[in-house]
Amino acid sequence: MNGRDRQLATIRHEIPDRISVDAIAIETQAGIAEFLGIEGAAVLRRLGVDGRVILAPHMGTPDYPVDGLAEFTARAECVYLAPHFDHDPGAPPQTTEWGTPWVPHYATHRYFPLTEDSSPADVEAYPWPSPDHYDYGWAARMAHEFAPHYAIRGPYWKPLLCQVFDLFGTEEAMVIMLTNPRLFEAVLEQVFVVTVEYVRRLVEALGDDLHILYLGDDFATQRGMLISPQLWRRYLRPRYAQLFEIGRRAGKFVWFHACGDITAILPDLIDIGMDVWETVQLHTLPMSAQQLKQQYGRHITFFGAISTQRLPFMSPPQVHSEVKRCIEALAEGGGYICGPDHHIKPDVPHANTVALFDAARTFRRPGYTTPD
Repeated sequence: MNGRDRQLATIRHEIPDRISVDAIAIETQAGIAEFLGIEGAAVLRRLGVDGRVILAPHMGTPDYPVDGLAEFTARAECVYLAPHFDHDPGAPPQTTEWGTPWVPHYATHRYFPLTEDSSPADVEAYPWPSPDHYDYGWAARMAHEFAPHYAIRGPYWKPLLCQVFDLFGTEEAMVIMLTNPRLFEAVLEQVFVVTVEYVRRLVEALGDDLHILYLGDDFATQRGMLISPQLWRRYLRPRYAQLFEIGRRAGKFVWFHACGDITAILPDLIDIGMDVWETVQLHTLPMSAQQLKQQYGRHITFFGAISTQRLPFMSPPQVHSEVKRCIEALAEGGGYICGPDHHIKPDVPHANTVALFDAARTFRRPGYTTPD
């Protein structure tokens, strides 16, 4: 099996030739390349990553065009098909297409364009991005080149709630959700309208070369939901149901990123069509890996589970044991893509990153992998 066939078989709950592996982002690829003595572009192949992520980059507006590929250079640690362009895109723009400051990390002190004093007229007049201003053709060309070899998923980070957070500020948005729900929902709906049309066009442009509709949003912490399940069901469930349906109508699997303990609404996500749950941060959940597999393993595929909070402090043999433990709990009969449960950050020793992927790729056992 190649990466595409292996990962898609795993999602179908078929037994693959080896455990499928993937990653959200490996921020240390340059260092790993030096550690292994290989070229940077070869790192994901050497680690055996089975999937690749694609999105349609924003190209600015006719009045203010930007090189949309520049954002890829700032996100080069992700498993995007980003390195494959024929020019130097330069630095990313200072602001996103949403009119918010472009910042690469959480907890950055910054400006928010909307406030609790914003009126309905302000929301209506806000310069919302147009779905016309993305390069779906570039995304289609990249997906077509790599789809024979890798499971192509995208667009990934086009969140609804977190985009509202980006416009108001996280705390402010949650306060407004309760004190001025009409304002909150007006902004959320504008974000949704842009996102749903972007996703529809991307799915249409990539056709059969997009195997998985990949979306994400964060609405939980390590101790539970950021907002109540009732508010999630009011504001987000119906909108994500429509987004998931775009993929399902086109014959795509639906892969969804949601950090932390989302068990309160995990049945809802399954009910509206989620096939793969990322990130499966086991240390945040009120159940064991075995219980998770028993309760939900018939319905979804799990991706992640290897704690990036522990990786910096483990030895390679300990990493190997942890990978084996997670595979034994989650991968029997298919339905588990092994990988880090979030970004691999610079504090993770390169030897531990390599040990994680090598341990998963070399695991063999009847019921988990097919005979050699």
